[in-house]
Amino acid sequence: MSPLTADFRVPAGMPVVANLGMGVDSSAYAARWLTDPASRGFDLDQLTFLIAAVGEEYGTTHRLMEECLFPLIARHRIRTVTVARKGHSTAEGYLVLDDTRTPTRLRTRPADEAAAAPVSLGERMLQAGTLPQVSRDRRACSSWIKHFALDSWIKDNVGGAPFVHVIGYSAEEPERSQTDLLKNRGHRRPDFPLQRWGWGRQRCEDFLLETFGRRFVRSCCGFCPFQGTKAGREALVERWAAEPDLALRALLIEHSALVHNERALLFGSTPAYRVVAEAGLNDVLAAHQAQLAAQRWAIYEVRRIYWPHPQHGPAKKGQAWRSVRAVATGSLSRMTAELPRAAAAHGGTPVIDRHGITRVPLLTPTAPYPAVEHFLALGPALAADKQRKEFEHGWSQVAGPAPARAGQPRGPIGLAA
Repeated sequence: MSPLTADFRVPAGMPVVANLGMGVDSSAYAARWLTDPASRGFDLDQLTFLIAAVGEEYGTTHRLMEECLFPLIARHRIRTVTVARKGHSTAEGYLVLDDTRTPTRLRTRPADEAAAAPVSLGERMLQAGTLPQVSRDRRACSSWIKHFALDSWIKDNVGGAPFVHVIGYSAEEPERSQTDLLKNRGHRRPDFPLQRWGWGRQRCEDFLLETFGRRFVRSCCGFCPFQGTKAGREALVERWAAEPDLALRALLIEHSALVHNERALLFGSTPAYRVVAEAGLNDVLAAHQAQLAAQRWAIYEVRRIYWPHPQHGPAKKGQAWRSVRAVATGSLSRMTAELPRAAAAHGGTPVIDRHGITRVPLLTPTAPYPAVEHFLALGPALAADKQRKEFEHGWSQVAGPAPARAGQPRGPIGLAA
């Protein structure tokens, strides 16, 4: 059974699990299946729609699902399961937020309001002090928050039986389907219906408009970095203006990441705060400053080891190991007063960087590698202390043991919290 042939047919009784991403592409193939039976190649009683709730989707995504696609699914009584990652650790597993043949609401938390809510991707980003990565062929954020829950449910409910796994890669994304096919093993049989039909994004948008009389838009988190392209900037500004809480979330996540890495711009070479400023969303900027002032603050010590590139050797930077530690926490005023003392004790001077963040550079990495980076930075106390167990051994190998001689790499700082 080839996943890319036009005469695609699924054997009777074989489960069909379709990832319903709630955006343009997956909504288009789902709607066509339910309005054009000849397009499917299987009976509807074989089908399960599987949704991964990220927890910070735009309100437009909720409305389009609940007002357009869910009524169509409910009319055909298709099993629809919504899952989410339960916590930061994989050992915590996943949650089933909804399992119904008549979906009416897009659930991002359990129906029992007293039950613990699943972790959101934004919470993950803030705890790690980082941003979603933006590589075209690797979406680590999706793997962490969505694929874990989806794959866990499939393992528990399909097991080792052969099944068809449907993914909504469009005709404009052949590299993504090819990557999936190369990695595929065993009883899973992938299918990409939009590619079989030759449907790109515009054809999907047109079909959804014809079917529902509504224009569907990208389904993503409010802080998704893929929104920041020049072509998509106008739509992003419109969405942030309409849903300023999600704009504030994006600005907070970016600010926290910039504390730990001044190169961590949400949109590659463009920071989110500049997009907001250039769009004239002054109320959002003012609210962002207010939310920062309301946070508990910390002086973070950040250390990195940059290892040589495995192919290009010591002239080029390779993998980085990071150690993050809050050496003091308190109010913004207290931490602002404490930072110069901490800087002087370690031979550094506070500076305000290009993003308005106060930091104390202690060591700057330069080639050849391995090399180390070491600084203090003032930021909201949102990121958790974290380092890999091998970090201190690696640090001592590259930077030398602490205390070091004047002008040489120093060990970690100690301050009273």
